[in-house]
Amino acid sequence: MGFLCAERGMVIYMKEYLRLIAKKAAAFFITVCFVLSLSGNYGNFGNYKISARTAEEINADMKAAENNASALAAENKRLEAEIGNVKGDVNQQIYFKSLVEQNIKVIQDLIDAQRTMIELQINAIEAKKADIEALEDEISDTEREIEFRLVKIKILERENELNKAKFAELVRDNYMTGNYVSMELLMSSKNFFDLVMRADMLKKAGDKNVEFMERLLDAIQEQEEIIDSLEVLQAKLDADRLFCEGEKAELELQLAKLQADMEELDNEMTEQQNKLWGYAVGIQELQSAINDMYRQFNANNEEIEEQNRITEALIKELQNLNRADYSGDGFRWPLDPQFHLVTCSFGWDAGLGRNHYGMDVGNAGINGANIYAVQSGTVIVARTGDYGGGYGSYVVVDHGGGVTTLYAHMQHYSVKVSVGQDVTKGDTLGSVGNTGYSFGAHLHFEVRVNGVAQNPANYSYTDY
Repeated sequence: MGFLCAERGMVIYMKEYLRLIAKKAAAFFITVCFVLSLSGNYGNFGNYKISARTAEEINADMKAAENNASALAAENKRLEAEIGNVKGDVNQQIYFKSLVEQNIKVIQDLIDAQRTMIELQINAIEAKKADIEALEDEISDTEREIEFRLVKIKILERENELNKAKFAELVRDNYMTGNYVSMELLMSSKNFFDLVMRADMLKKAGDKNVEFMERLLDAIQEQEEIIDSLEVLQAKLDADRLFCEGEKAELELQLAKLQADMEELDNEMTEQQNKLWGYAVGIQELQSAINDMYRQFNANNEEIEEQNRITEALIKELQNLNRADYSGDGFRWPLDPQFHLVTCSFGWDAGLGRNHYGMDVGNAGINGANIYAVQSGTVIVARTGDYGGGYGSYVVVDHGGGVTTLYAHMQHYSVKVSVGQDVTKGDTLGSVGNTGYSFGAHLHFEVRVNGVAQNPANYSYTDY
């Protein structure tokens, strides 16, 4: 989306740049032609009082200036609409960019959490490896202990084979001699091995060493029990090792999954960062296109100002042809009394980017309302249809003494007066409309003295 908008911004920029060059060339050509036409009549541009030109010639030049201003005003209307559209695109890109930024923050939090989980998992695996190594060491020690004990038992087993023969001989001797004490001692043996050992000891040492021999037999028995317990321990350790190895394998599988999830998060982060970059580039290029259109818009306004100055000079020239004296008794309001809402005052208009030479009245329901002459005088301009440049359909009345009033943005073909017609204060000149450089039905009303715009709010008005 960001790249599409960027491409669109570049196309807009090239179109607007070429259009600006063409407009500038056309405006320069028209202005030069107009200056040359005036200089042919006067010899000095701006000296409007020494003129042999007719009203028709002046009006022809005025129409040329108005048409140029009209084309520029229409271009600015189009630019304003396009600027609005591109601003909408910029706002949309900014919104999408903010969503991506939020996604990046969420993904970064997930990556941080995933990284922590991976570190914990690796630590758990390392701990499990240490457990397994400890078990393996313990198993090795147990196996070595068992092997040592088994060697000793094998030695005892070889001795037991010899003792069995000695036992048989001891039993026979005791039976033949009637040594019942010895027999009693032999009969108290715990097992055959114990019996053999006791018999052997009786034969060698006699009754006085019975206690020592009993301790020796108990030690041999204890050794066998230790061997049994070691074998049990070894079996348990083997089982523990298998269990730990299973746990370690499970931890490694979990780690692999965590690492795969981390890779997916990294890929998603890269994708979101690319989107963010695309939106940033798109916004920058769209904003650049908007700035270019604003520059052209301002350049057009400057040219409109120039065309308005030419029109003002021509109106002043028409006034010189009329040369009437002002004998008015004050102004009446140019509309019916219910229409008094001033929507734009005299002076600098930031929205237009240029001076506003009159005041706009734009109450609800004003479209089609009658427009009245504020004072008696002679009509010196009457444009109907789509003439009048930014003024659209408009009328200028010369009240004498250098005082003129202008009524602009009338409805198409609603103008009810013609050039040269005398009007009386309160006569209907036309109807409120939306022609020319206008964004809604309203009356644009100007007062000029010797061609210089005055603030209409400085005058007093009656409602009739």
